[in-house]
Amino acid sequence: MAKFTPAPGLEEALARIVAPSVHRIAQQVEIEARRLAPPVKRWVTVADDKVRPTHVAAQGQEVPGNLRFAINSMDWDRRHRGVGAKTYMREPRDQSSRAVANIKNCRCTTHSDPDGIAKNINTGQPVVAGKKVTVTVTARGHLVVEAEVGTVYPGNLVADGAHFMSRGTAIVAARR
Repeated sequence: MAKFTPAPGLEEALARIVAPSVHRIAQQVEIEARRLAPPVKRWVTVADDKVRPTHVAAQGQEVPGNLRFAINSMDWDRRHRGVGAKTYMREPRDQSSRAVANIKNCRCTTHSDPDGIAKNINTGQPVVAGKKVTVTVTARGHLVVEAEVGTVYPGNLVADGAHFMSRGTAIVAARR
């Protein structure tokens, strides 16, 4: 049986050679994650004097599309419906939120930005440290971790994770 001992520095040289290939693979993960990322939605009121104060306070709030808005609860909903200080809604008039006073006669809407999370997913440059090559694909932004893995709100309201980063990685890995 023969034993191979690499020349000093060979493993480090190979790491530098494969770094561009590792970077291309990471860029493919970025492309897939961007494709799979949920949109970002924004709470929009009609901006007149009839909009309830809890919705005025929510104006402009942005959350990933698979998550819920956190709206200040109305006193009636707290006393009679058992909601806490916040009402968690997928969208205006969301009956799953268990609110009544906060959704009755609501005229609010949402605006969706399909690239809201996707535009903040980026691939870094390869980092070669000895014989190891690392390239990081990051998703930055408000509630991006919760958008990836999901969350549970008070009252056991669930928002499933989109798993856009992990699914993007799995798609690229399956091609190899």
